[in-house]
Formats: sequence, C-alpha cells, structure tokens
Amino acid sequence: MVIGLRRQHASIGSGLAFFLGNPVLNPATLIFMGFVLGWQFSAIRLIAGLLLIAAVVFFAERMTGAQTQDVKAPTFSPAPIEDPDRTIGTLAIAWLRELWNEIVAIVPGYILIVMVLGGLRAWLFPPDFTVHANGVLGTALVSLVGTLFVIPTAGEVPIVQTLLAHGMSMGAAISLIITLPAISLVSIFIVRKAFPAKVLAMTFGVIFAGGVIAGTIAQVLHL
Repeated sequence: MVIGLRRQHASIGSGLAFFLGNPVLNPATLIFMGFVLGWQFSAIRLIAGLLLIAAVVFFAERMTGAQTQDVKAPTFSPAPIEDPDRTIGTLAIAWLRELWNEIVAIVPGYILIVMVLGGLRAWLFPPDFTVHANGVLGTALVSLVGTLFVIPTAGEVPIVQTLLAHGMSMGAAISLIITLPAISLVSIFIVRKAFPAKVLAMTFGVIFAGGVIAGTIAQVLHL
C-alpha cells in the first residue's frame, strides 16, 4: 500500500503517516490491547503514536522540502487509468508478474534479515541484563530491539503480556508496545525504494527515541 501510494506521487509525509499509522494506530489492535493489557496501554499507545507520527512527518518534510517524489521518482510512474486492450486474462498475468517481482525483490532479503537478527539476538544485551531490568538503559535496549525486529500485526500484545508476567518493568513494556509495531529492519527494507535513505534513518531514530522517552516517563510516573 505504501509503495503504491508513492508510485501515485503521494508526498513523503503522507506516505510515512500511512506507513506508521497503519500498524501503530490500528483500531482492532488498540481494542485487543485494552482487553488484554489494560486500557492505559491503549491510551498511551494512541497518544504516543500520534505524537511520533506527527514528529516523523514534520522532520521528513523539513528534510525533503515536502516534495511529492524523491530522487527515484521515475521508478514510480503511475499506470494508465484506461487501457482498451485489457482483459481479465491480461490483468491476471500482469498481477502474477508483479507478484513474482515482489517475491524476488523482498522475500530473500526478508529471510536474510530475520536470520541475521535471530543469530545476533544473544549479543544485543549485556550478560547481566534480565527481563527485570529497568531504568533508562534497560528501556533503551528494549526500545532498540523493538525497532529492529519484525512481528505480525498485534503480535506485540501477547509478547508484552508474557514479559510482564515474568517481571518486565512497565517502562520497558511501554517501549515495546510503541516500537515493535511501528518499524523494523524488514519494513525498512521493503519500502527502501519508496523513501530516501535519510528519511528512513530519521524515522528509525525518532521511533527509537520515542520508545525510550515514553518508557522512561511511564517508569517515572509509575503508570
């Protein structure tokens, strides 16, 4: 969807708003989270998500001058709206061709990133780091993991529920519910041609920092 929006020359800001808002502000996930984790989690996710998306869009448009297309814009030329030669068969063939191109372009990188992150997970934390760790350092490490790893939609809810049951601090839990759905190395890889690299790097940094700040505030206020 995001790549399609950019192909139709949607602005970088609106593309990023959809890219982040779709997983972070998903109403079904927020309701599910409210019933499973508590409505304070849903409220924090909603407020923090809106603020982070606004910040990302603001910085992205400042960095790019609110341009509607990036330096790779020729790649994103819209398809003709009307084509008298189109039939169900030609549409099916075109769809299968695009599907195959997406599989070839995305799946190998997806698998490689997941395998590398899985292999490196043991080195992401200090030897003395446990699920009970709190404070800014603990929240920052958890936030980093949240921005790196990919999960399915609403997957953060059972993950946080399990970690809370094993003693995870509230700050780290808040950090995860914000960073896990928002972005990952895999999602960045998938949309890498739709946005400038500097914008994606900024987005990663803002989400990471937002997770740390939200988690730290939650810890200080004992939410």
